[in-house]
Amino acid sequence: MNTAVNSGVLRERPHAHANLKRAASFTAAMAVGAISASTQAALLYDKDGVQFDVFGKVQAAFVNDYAYQEIARSDTSSDNTVYAYTRLGLAGRSQIVNGVDAIMMAEWESSNDQESGNNILDHTRYLFVGVDAYQYGTLILGRGDGAYYTVAGATDIFNVISGNASDYYLLGDQRPGQIMYSLRGMSWDLKLSYMFATDELGLTPLKAKRGWGAAVSTKFGDNITFAYGIDYTDFSYDPTCRTASEEFFAPMLAWDNRTYEEALEKSRREHVGDKTEFGAALSYGVLGQGLYAALVVGATDYDYLSHHIYTLDTAINYTFNNGVSLSLGYGNKSYDDEQVIHELNVGIAYNINHAFKIFAEAQFDLDSKAYEFYGYNTARALNLGEDKYVIGAEMNF
Repeated sequence: MNTAVNSGVLRERPHAHANLKRAASFTAAMAVGAISASTQAALLYDKDGVQFDVFGKVQAAFVNDYAYQEIARSDTSSDNTVYAYTRLGLAGRSQIVNGVDAIMMAEWESSNDQESGNNILDHTRYLFVGVDAYQYGTLILGRGDGAYYTVAGATDIFNVISGNASDYYLLGDQRPGQIMYSLRGMSWDLKLSYMFATDELGLTPLKAKRGWGAAVSTKFGDNITFAYGIDYTDFSYDPTCRTASEEFFAPMLAWDNRTYEEALEKSRREHVGDKTEFGAALSYGVLGQGLYAALVVGATDYDYLSHHIYTLDTAINYTFNNGVSLSLGYGNKSYDDEQVIHELNVGIAYNINHAFKIFAEAQFDLDSKAYEFYGYNTARALNLGEDKYVIGAEMNF
């Protein structure tokens, strides 16, 4: 979970859980997008200017097969079942000199899906170390969110269901091997990120030579936030991923009036190239405090495609004083006037107390073309174009 600048939206993928903030002593780390949310973060150690917090959550939910695959990052489930998982995080801070602190953050995940080969705390979500120079900004190195999450995260309001409209999420949620800088001043927030060469780009077979992102946001009054950002990835084309990369992009290339064989040949001949996404977000309110609404628009340019991919993503949430929360989201990703992703998300939650809640969510595919555009194998691996539903409970600590 990390804190997007958009009116305090908290976001985690693939299972977001909003309206929870980390301890105030780690706001600098939150500024660069790093913290798994918990209202119950416990001070584990505080001595000689060194502090450590522990935080996490446990969630169990009845899910259909496609919701299971989304949460578990797997395509092995074919029946309705109960999926449970836990997250455990540590955050630390220590003063180096007056006005400069060392900070760290780590968060791991483990589930009850032992047949898939998962081990205790087998999945690392966040892992970084850095320095917080307060008014001069925060610099961290490791695994975390790219700067463009400032834009893409504005519409991420659900506990489990993840929207698929933004092309940012195609390459996974957190980015490995990054250096990230964040600076806040007055009503402005600047984020910069640079990703070094990596073999891990979400659930895709792609690799990257490098990547970078930049985003800036500002507030107008107490309720309106505007953000603009850009995200760039230069893909790698080495022998270990060559065939898989060619097959990944061939169905997309085939949409430009080519046969699959012609598209595959073009992919082999011109290789992978790069990807640039740019977009803006406008949001109103604070998630979990009455009315929250957000709109994200964006465009993605692959240097080997004839057209841009366009994104429209919206979200609205209302949280009542009694702890009941209602959510609605709509996402549309289009290419050459065809709806690659077209989905509707709905949800209801009840915060029984500050640590425990129950919820129900669903995602409905509205006749999208994900299988045709990305190809069957990729669409299944990324779990696109399917109906999903979840009924669950969650406790935070």
